[in-house]
Amino acid sequence: MVRTPTKSCPNLSRLFAEAEPALLASFLESRAFDRLNWLAKYRFGSEDTDGPSTASEMLNRENMERLRPLDDEAARVVTIASDRGDFVLEGLAESKLEPERARRLLNQRDALARSLWAYTNELALFEAAENSLHLRLYRRYDKHYQTFMAEPSLDGAPEPDDARLQGLLDEIKEALDRGDGYNIEKYELPEEGDEPAAEMFLLYHPDRPASVREIDEEGNRSKLYFRPPGEAMIVYTPSTGRVHVRAGNRKLRHLIAERFIETALSQNYSNQPVDFQAYDISRFRNGFELDLPEMDDAVVLRARVIRADISIGNLANRLSLSTTIDQDISEIIETQPGLSRIFGRAVAIRFIEIAVRYRRPGRTESQTLDFTLTDRNTTSLLSVDDPFERVLGHRLLRHWGILREGRAPTPAETMAAIPALLALWDMGFDRVSGAWLLDRNVDATLLTELGFLVPAGWEGDDLIDDEDEVGPATAEVVATPGKVDLKVSEGQAAPGGNPERYRIYRVRDGWVAEHLRARLVEVLDTPAAEELSRHLWYLGTLATDGGEAPVYLARSLDQEKVRSAVDTQLRSRSHLGIGLVLQAGNAPGPCIGANVLTPLAEHIDGHATEINLIADKLRAVLRRDRVLAQGGQSVRLETTGENSGTLFVPGKGSIDIIGNHRLLVIQRLVDAHNNGPAPIKTEDLVKGIEGQSLSNIFGAPLWNKLKAGFVRSVGKGKWEIAL
Repeated sequence: MVRTPTKSCPNLSRLFAEAEPALLASFLESRAFDRLNWLAKYRFGSEDTDGPSTASEMLNRENMERLRPLDDEAARVVTIASDRGDFVLEGLAESKLEPERARRLLNQRDALARSLWAYTNELALFEAAENSLHLRLYRRYDKHYQTFMAEPSLDGAPEPDDARLQGLLDEIKEALDRGDGYNIEKYELPEEGDEPAAEMFLLYHPDRPASVREIDEEGNRSKLYFRPPGEAMIVYTPSTGRVHVRAGNRKLRHLIAERFIETALSQNYSNQPVDFQAYDISRFRNGFELDLPEMDDAVVLRARVIRADISIGNLANRLSLSTTIDQDISEIIETQPGLSRIFGRAVAIRFIEIAVRYRRPGRTESQTLDFTLTDRNTTSLLSVDDPFERVLGHRLLRHWGILREGRAPTPAETMAAIPALLALWDMGFDRVSGAWLLDRNVDATLLTELGFLVPAGWEGDDLIDDEDEVGPATAEVVATPGKVDLKVSEGQAAPGGNPERYRIYRVRDGWVAEHLRARLVEVLDTPAAEELSRHLWYLGTLATDGGEAPVYLARSLDQEKVRSAVDTQLRSRSHLGIGLVLQAGNAPGPCIGANVLTPLAEHIDGHATEINLIADKLRAVLRRDRVLAQGGQSVRLETTGENSGTLFVPGKGSIDIIGNHRLLVIQRLVDAHNNGPAPIKTEDLVKGIEGQSLSNIFGAPLWNKLKAGFVRSVGKGKWEIAL
């Protein structure tokens, strides 16, 4: 079969057809192709007029796999030669290059020549243009970018030679711990359409070492080890204060944003989501009609859904119906036998395509805007070239109620959401299902609108593609007349209930924590919020009869390892005195780490219209349980659960004991202290727990804590309560 080069390698074919010989020669000499030995016979000098025609023979002689690297690189050149890419490249050249170099680039004969010249002569500038173009197209995609809020600035961000940028590199280098090789470059992004001027920083860092196996044309195999480069992009808009960050994963994006805002901009970092948008296509389950709004800068002549994809039976099955803007998709559904019933029983709306015919003032011809929406919170509007059409599309989505933008919660909404927020933060969820939310009467729509949750697809056979490497679930949602079942094995099904139970949401953990913290510190006499660990915050101090008591916020205390770690951290801060630990959950026990422990929910006035901690109640709890935190008035072991308890030793404090064998040993020590005889031999303490030493029973961390203040050795092999 004869191969058509323009179809198999369209980008490379365009370079051979349109590029100047000198630029084409430089392209073939690019470092990216150094290991392509077969390419040597096609390379030619910049003065060779016959070179391009000879080199173009590779399109017919070589197979597609050989040509793929060249076509991939040519595709990059063609992309920057587009109208938007050329605009970005010219703006960066004027602000970054020396005047003479900028003139050489700008004087090239056309956009393709300018792009190819930049690729072959100013690769760093070319890559900066690629990053800028990627930002303009995809910045609202949460898988690519995250947006953070800083303060607007008249002076903008620091210049490359500023010590603050070096400080930023040093902090990121320390956090990543991957050796040397860090660098940062700054570029000025010009204003474009509705996008204000911005400052772009490209931060290069070493990635984790990697390896690849290679086979050459003689069949020799080898393995190459290398350190791939990592790249992050920071775009700061001085006029709005917004900071867009693109990096390899969500954790790295947060690290870079925090360090950039605090170190480079010398401002306070906030976890509050900014520019969050949710595209809710579930409203199309009730119909596909779109009304025509009145606008000053455009006349909308027609707006219709021209394609709808639904899941039927289960989420892995899809049915797609397509038409044109001149046809009414609702009418088609109603008039075709059985189609209305199928759409009415759909498990979910998965994909929507909308076409809008409009006319701009002063123009006689109408134009058509075509864009798509998915249930994964994505839209093709973000890659529309025309800025006017991107804005128009989003205005229409707002008008139709499809686009919901993040906003700050009102006090009343905060009160409504606080039980769910406490539960989410306490459990430390990265993701949460619709079932979890529905079982707790949580309004997922409200939490999504406020930015605490982000739609992340569905459970079931549908693969939830995620950068944090959470794999697909195996449950299968099966729709039947009047209900939804959950298929667990062949021939077996259990009631599934509401399809919304199988939605998946990503939890913005940092924003949840910051929102809680910001409202809790308001009641304190001396607010001083500090994150001590992922599970413990220091909030400040509360004035009491005895002075100032530290106040903490903790979570996940029902998990033994977390509780032990929090206990250790609190004991290391014993010099601050006995404090109050507000827990997001409801773990048992009145004390932890020589501090009073109390559930936060018990101290929120449920009748108020906004979060209002009752300070007097906090003080009362602190006064009531202070003695217990100091160890109580007598040595005792208080049971707090089936296999958990708290040891109280007057003057020494209290300590949590979890595990039946541990409780047995501690109870024997307490009984020996209170009733005699004391001290007690080791063999008597471990009787019935054969083959275990005390350190093995308790584990080194807990055993060391006990020996430090609660038990002591009295002679060889004898123990007693340390009082």
